[in-house]
Amino acid sequence: MSNTITYQRKLIGKEVELGFLYVPAEARSALPNDNAELNVLLPNTTETSRHTYNSDYNRIFGLTAFYRQHNLQSDSIIEVEVSQEQVTIKLNNINEVLENEEDEDENFIDTSGLSAQMKGNIGEDWAKEIILLYSRGLLNVYKPVIDDRGIDLIVLKEKLYTPIYLQIKTRFNVHKNSRLDIRIKGTTFKAHHSYYIVAFIYDQTKMKMSDKILLIPSQEIPSLGAQLADGSWSITVSMAGGKTTGRYKDYFVTKEEFVNTLLERIETISTIIK
Repeated sequence: MSNTITYQRKLIGKEVELGFLYVPAEARSALPNDNAELNVLLPNTTETSRHTYNSDYNRIFGLTAFYRQHNLQSDSIIEVEVSQEQVTIKLNNINEVLENEEDEDENFIDTSGLSAQMKGNIGEDWAKEIILLYSRGLLNVYKPVIDDRGIDLIVLKEKLYTPIYLQIKTRFNVHKNSRLDIRIKGTTFKAHHSYYIVAFIYDQTKMKMSDKILLIPSQEIPSLGAQLADGSWSITVSMAGGKTTGRYKDYFVTKEEFVNTLLERIETISTIIK
């Protein structure tokens, strides 16, 4: 039998709320490097049960019923034994956790269970809220019936029929890679003066969208991005420390600047058309 690593852990609120167990660095060497299912032996049971392990966030899921059954809460202490064969969780013979125990930030929500469609919808809804609120009702937002043409939202100003077209990108992994990666399909992309690429970043530390928005006029994509073999365009923005100092720096705007850009563009196009 392989070596067993034993440690004690003080649960944090998010673990109990979402039903997962965070695995500290000292115990990860015994677990798979990729996402997998683990055998977990819970207190007062004689057989193991299968639980999902997410290696990206070092979490074992499926423990909600266990936490509720034993009335475990934030700051409850458990003992964990980790081996290649199984993970064993115990509640007896618990000593106080060492103060220097590694802990993850409690202000962190795992989004790995969200599908790409769910994440896209979150970004689009966020864009709608910003546009409606910060334009104070001057702008309205429409969604195309067919959403596979590279256009996610259409923005109009009251009584002016010169639309702005937006392709919305939402990224939830920027904190992990310190990089914002955007891919724009070449089959649907066509640069136009009324067409913008908008990217939102989910800030894991604050559990909300970042206040900074990447806003790029589509006509500037060919000069800023790299075209791949399949014709799509790739945009890569370094976000070390949550900031960028590269050529994309000037394309990050506040919510108010985002909406003001749309208003100004609509006014300018309307003047030209007249």
